[in-house]
Amino acid sequence: MHTFTHAGHTLTWEEHSPGEHTLIFIHGYSANRTIWLREVRRLACLGRCVTLDLPGHYPAQPPHGYAKLTQEELLDLETRAVKAIIGAGTCTLIGHSTGGLVALGVAARLPAQVRRVVSIAGVVWGPLTGFLGAYQRTMGQPGGYTRYWLNYLLSKCSWHLVRWGIGLTYVGDRAAYWRNRTIATSISRWHPTYRQSTIRNFYVLLELLRHIDVRDEVQRVACPVLAIVGGADPVVPPASSRWLAANLPDATLLEVPGAGHVVHWEAQAMVEQALLDWLVAHPVTP
Repeated sequence: MHTFTHAGHTLTWEEHSPGEHTLIFIHGYSANRTIWLREVRRLACLGRCVTLDLPGHYPAQPPHGYAKLTQEELLDLETRAVKAIIGAGTCTLIGHSTGGLVALGVAARLPAQVRRVVSIAGVVWGPLTGFLGAYQRTMGQPGGYTRYWLNYLLSKCSWHLVRWGIGLTYVGDRAAYWRNRTIATSISRWHPTYRQSTIRNFYVLLELLRHIDVRDEVQRVACPVLAIVGGADPVVPPASSRWLAANLPDATLLEVPGAGHVVHWEAQAMVEQALLDWLVAHPVTP
């Protein structure tokens, strides 16, 4: 495990395979970098695979008194971390949800070094919808934060509860989700790290996502972009990914009808093959 420190934040990143070109995987809100283990194994043949934290998501550590995060602070921190990882080299950024937002924002800031972006159910603007959107709307109301805190405290008790909760609130195609036996493996491996995260730190990022809007910055992204989205995503409206396809010069949209926010789990075989085909069709040149 490697660390990067800036402005009081410590982010961590881990290398999983060697290679000249670097593929950096960035997880979503309330997840952590161990969630990518399956995808890293599948894509290790394409280069140096690295998994990177979001701020405040264990094992990342925030500064003392961490209570607010701005859009500029988030993107500046992650851009600096990516630069520390790749040096003078190039990279492909692969992000889910908030990780997709970060991947797009970093690509806008490092146009010479970010050669491809894969955004899976990526956030482009807020607020969110579904149960996370409900938390955003009610957080300032009496008892709002307490309900939020209790829900996440309960989810730390068992990975089975997390699996059930994701199936209830994140998923569009529940039958496909419950059929996929590899999901249980992914969540059970991810959960011990999740249990060590601080719930208040999750809240800081969720509050930022209420007001986030990276459209002005992301319109500068000129590298190839693959936007993967579930057509029934209950958390991040599919309109965000459709906007990418309509407004970026080299964007491809893969919309899976009926799938939800974890489209890469609900339609796993389809998404994995489409992702691999797209990466091969868009080779990185020096």
